[in-house]
Amino acid sequence: MSFNIKFLIVLSFFWVLSGVIWAQSQVLRYQVSWMGIPAGRITIEIIPQGSTTYVRAKARTTGLVRLIFPFQSVWETWMGPDGYPLKTHIWRKRRNKVVVKEFFFDQEKGEVKRVQNGKIEIDKVGGRVYDELSAFIVSRKIPWKRPGEIKKMRIYAHKRAREATMQYIANEKIKTWCGWITAQKIKVEFGFESELVRRAKKALFWVNQGEVFEGEGDLPLGHLTAILANPRCKP
Repeated sequence: MSFNIKFLIVLSFFWVLSGVIWAQSQVLRYQVSWMGIPAGRITIEIIPQGSTTYVRAKARTTGLVRLIFPFQSVWETWMGPDGYPLKTHIWRKRRNKVVVKEFFFDQEKGEVKRVQNGKIEIDKVGGRVYDELSAFIVSRKIPWKRPGEIKKMRIYAHKRAREATMQYIANEKIKTWCGWITAQKIKVEFGFESELVRRAKKALFWVNQGEVFEGEGDLPLGHLTAILANPRCKP
């Protein structure tokens, strides 16, 4: 099971805002630990390309965890001007096994074309959907109003549209590379298996001014934590 890419997807379940266009490139670097042990790294690049946005997320295990469980992956998504995915390409390698998948989204028809090992299948999703990575990118600036507020969104996972639920729990002070900050604590619950998450059902994350500074969740093999290592600290 992949420790670092799992948390990338855990971080991705937000309420999505429409009409999002990025004016400049951005790189997010997350350090991941498992049961307090350094376990992996995630790098997310956001690159505007005219009316579309290209996003690439690279993840890999490191250190002792890599010796036990060598894993690396590259997830690429091309998003339209409204933030919905147009195409997704996933490459991952677990030990010596390589998996490659492609997804083509027809948002108007409510269809997703899956391509793997030369086989093509069409999934009817009944409307617009996001993949996990596009959901993470477009939804970091959610305007939460008050603790207790609940949001829902539709995410394409495991051949169909699934629902994720988010709840604004409270404001909490957390220690970051920028020092102590006050962040919104958000609980995420998702009762489905995504492309890269297995058996994880919920997580917590902390958001400040449109950035996910920290997140954590429990997996069958233990507790996982991700920390944003290169935040844009405010003066």
